[in-house]
Amino acid sequence: MSALGGQRGMVTAEIAAAFPALVIVLLMAVWAVTIAAGQLRCTDAAREAARAAARGEEPAVVRQVAAEAAPNGATVDVAEVDGTLEVQVSVRMAMPGPWGDTLPAPTVSARSVALAEAG
Repeated sequence: MSALGGQRGMVTAEIAAAFPALVIVLLMAVWAVTIAAGQLRCTDAAREAARAAARGEEPAVVRQVAAEAAPNGATVDVAEVDGTLEVQVSVRMAMPGPWGDTLPAPTVSARSVALAEAG
């Protein structure tokens, strides 16, 4: 019998032990990218909606413009404050995967402010 006969299968056992940790790290990385993309989409949606509001579009149109650019499930708030139009877009970013809804999820949001155009 060789000196390595007792070591047979050890690499397989180590991989099996490390695999769950690798999956968790991968899910966290995907979640981080999803959160960053959601933040960017909220920023774009708020900016586009604020432009529409500044042009004098109806509130329903402003919300529709924001909803088209925002991630699914986003909430849009439009307000006029001291002569400026403020649009805030926010969305809860759940972790991808089967346990996404069971874990606490951060909320990303963006706010954009515009002056109403004359005319």
